[in-house]
Amino acid sequence: GLKASDSLCVPEGCASRRLYCAMVDITVPGICKLDFSMGAHGLQWKAGTTEVERVSCQARLLGVKPGWNISMINGVPITESHQAWNELLKCKKAGQKYQVYFRKDEASIRADQQRAEAEKTRKQKALEEQRKREEAERKIREEAEKKRADELAAKKQEYQEKQNAGGGAEAPAAEVAAEEAPPPEGGGEGGGGEGGGDGTAEEAADGAVGGGGDEARGWVCF
Repeated sequence: GLKASDSLCVPEGCASRRLYCAMVDITVPGICKLDFSMGAHGLQWKAGTTEVERVSCQARLLGVKPGWNISMINGVPITESHQAWNELLKCKKAGQKYQVYFRKDEASIRADQQRAEAEKTRKQKALEEQRKREEAERKIREEAEKKRADELAAKKQEYQEKQNAGGGAEAPAAEVAAEEAPPPEGGGEGGGGEGGGDGTAEEAADGAVGGGGDEARGWVCF
């Protein structure tokens, strides 16, 4: 794999230079990639080296620290002080954004590692708390659902018992009431009497009509 010192050995015309530029910030510990805009970059480095000595303007706002080394500017590996000067001047005149790769000093690397460890611990703790919270919420939800199911089953059981108890008591009561009920007054006998009375009256009427007919016939004979 690439090392921090390899950036000084990548030839300018090498086809892998762009690839290194794209990968260096994620594969090499202690490498920092920052985007600069047109205008004053704010970088000052020691004569004859690429080590940053003072920062201002953009460099200070972007977080560059003294002690860092300029490793690459806009895809061009930097090995000498004059290279850094020329490339930064080109980028400034171009009036466009450009990327600068820095190789951090040992103290900055240790600080980054400590921050990374602290962030990792914080995330793990947050995930553990979230897991515990979700587990507690799941248990509460399950208990609430079980309680509702138990209450519904108890209500159904109570309703069925009431129905069974009510139906068993009503049947004997109906039978006793039917046995104790008195016979109907003036029922069939009354009806038969009335029917007999009606038949006698009709027969009398028929006899009367028949007699009248004989009498009529008697009168005709005379």
